[in-house]
Amino acid sequence: MSADFKFASLPKQRVPRVVISTRRIIADVLSSGWVESMIPFLAFVCVVIGILLTTQDYFVASNLRNLAQYSADGGLIVLAMLIVVAVGGIDLSVGSNFAMSAFVALFCFHILGLPVPVVMVASLACGALIGATNGILAGLLGCGALLTTLGTMITVRGIFTMSSQARMVEISTSARADDLWDWVGFEKLMTMPVSFWVLLIVAVLIFVLFRQTRFGWHVLAVGGNRKAARHGGIRVKWTIFFSYVLTGLIVGLAGFLYAARQNSISSDTGIGMEFFVLTALVVGLGGFVPGRGAVVPVLIGFLTIYLLNNAMINSGFRGDFVQLSMGAIIILILAIDVKFRKNRHRLLASTYLDPVKITLVPTRGMAGLMPDETARKLTGAQILASGKLDGPEDVILDEEGNLYCGNRDGRIVKLAAPDYTEMSVVAKIGGRPLGLAFDADGRIVTCVAGMGLIRVTLEGEVELLTDLTARSLFSVQDDTSIRMADDLDIAPDGTIYFSDATKRYDMDNWGLDLLEGRPNGRLLSYDPKSRKTRTVCDNLVFPNGVCLTHDGRHLLVASTWGCSILIFDLNDLSAGPRVFLDGLPGYPDNVNRSSDGGYWIALAGMRNPIMDQAMKYPRLRQRMSRRVPPTNWLFGNLNIGGVLKIDGAGKIVDALWDAPDGPLYMITSMREHKGSLFLGGVTNDKIGRLELEDADRDWTGPQSYRGRS
Repeated sequence: MSADFKFASLPKQRVPRVVISTRRIIADVLSSGWVESMIPFLAFVCVVIGILLTTQDYFVASNLRNLAQYSADGGLIVLAMLIVVAVGGIDLSVGSNFAMSAFVALFCFHILGLPVPVVMVASLACGALIGATNGILAGLLGCGALLTTLGTMITVRGIFTMSSQARMVEISTSARADDLWDWVGFEKLMTMPVSFWVLLIVAVLIFVLFRQTRFGWHVLAVGGNRKAARHGGIRVKWTIFFSYVLTGLIVGLAGFLYAARQNSISSDTGIGMEFFVLTALVVGLGGFVPGRGAVVPVLIGFLTIYLLNNAMINSGFRGDFVQLSMGAIIILILAIDVKFRKNRHRLLASTYLDPVKITLVPTRGMAGLMPDETARKLTGAQILASGKLDGPEDVILDEEGNLYCGNRDGRIVKLAAPDYTEMSVVAKIGGRPLGLAFDADGRIVTCVAGMGLIRVTLEGEVELLTDLTARSLFSVQDDTSIRMADDLDIAPDGTIYFSDATKRYDMDNWGLDLLEGRPNGRLLSYDPKSRKTRTVCDNLVFPNGVCLTHDGRHLLVASTWGCSILIFDLNDLSAGPRVFLDGLPGYPDNVNRSSDGGYWIALAGMRNPIMDQAMKYPRLRQRMSRRVPPTNWLFGNLNIGGVLKIDGAGKIVDALWDAPDGPLYMITSMREHKGSLFLGGVTNDKIGRLELEDADRDWTGPQSYRGRS
């Protein structure tokens, strides 16, 4: 850096510790996943309050234990049904499967005299076998799930009726007793029945299944969009098959618990259970929603129906009146829920964009360097790989001069030196590669929008480094996911510093962050040794380009909508950023080193007086977003871009512009290499190469970084 550069003399950048906004809180609450369960939860609360007001001593400890003991069977079957609904199917045979599994357990225990563990295995096997039958027909053979499981329900019910009638007397008169059998059926752990703990464990396992396992993700993917799942390489038929097998397994477990508790069966065991379970599922999910593994809402829906049914029967109401009342209440709950879900998205759309007043520093330091005041040097740039690329947001070169860049379709491609006509694919990531950097071992580390930080070897091996960070302390919305990893640089100790440009918007609508103008971004770091990610500085205004200074002691970060460059002291990151350069004429994107100790700054677009003025009036931008079609919204001029050259102290010394109708527009990155400047753009289909007059012909980026040590 320049000898006259002094970090302490730079003005501090104000970074809010907490971003407070009523509209933002409402929007974050409405966009939270748990809000979808608000109506079922309120219905559950209303049922509980109604019971408290009308029934004495209903929620005493003894009755709660009874409720827990008798609810485990139904709760398990609701969870089992959730799996097949999540994969896009249905299972009408759960009631018959439940009865058959209970009969198998009783037959093995009382007639065959098998040990209790073997009895449980037999009951599970029975349930899994019936589930496998459904899986073969509905999954592998592609038969309709509704008709398939209806046929299975009738067939299994017939087998159960004949079998139970033949052995019911022997089972009911059996005198066999077993301590383990009685323990499963009647014993309590920490004052609660064993069956309750089994239900709780299964619920946790299914929750983890959907959140943390590959099979659970495949189930949700198949349920959400079978065609897309098939194109993504998921074995759709086998996923459906194993979903039905797992459903049958859980139903078999419920049958075993029922047999141990009741120690008998009747001809009507399990009749109507499928409709009770489907009702609970509909109340919890607000309908049959494939691709959604919502364990907690489903259990809330089950408890609502179970308590309502139990309380009305215990109050002495006739069975037909109970059914009529429950049907009417369920219809009311669903009507309110559907209305809420429909208007929730409208309310969210009207409140999500939350503009704030921004007063930008006027353009300065550009005397004689504006586009109409200087020669347009980029008009002499050579165009490389024209039409062969799609959105090379960042470019990077190795020691031999080979060029690497990302592509919109998720590929990282290589253009071979020296003429850059030969193009090959290094790796296909699956996400949108943005910023790129070489680590000490010559591997490419890239920021991928929507995925996080990824490392790629030149042989094509892809490794996810991180996609999560710590949750913000005062955040209503869970912001642990790295939503838009943008650019990065690697410190001498191997720590990777990278920007998460916005926590509220995706790659497809990142421009809305400009209209909002709030500090929605953050600077993150990843330590390859500990594999930990932490938030270095939260609440930054669209942090974008990241670049280590030449001495390796400071970090430059471009604040795109702030039209400024911030600087951090790596030895005191907690002190926050200072303003290295502000009043830029456009929106800075990536920042990279130059051979003379200065830096290059890519301008993705140019400021204009109208947009600068509009940023002072948040209500204007809010009304615009409501009343004007998006194609007519005010935006910064992102069709024009250029490159600024600054020295080590942050003074602008040169500006490179293209002609208004030139091919190099919206420049988002540039890299100097052996006297040439290579330029990329997130909306371009080409790379620009400009020969620099006074640059060091031997200087390369990799050499500059290795020289730090």
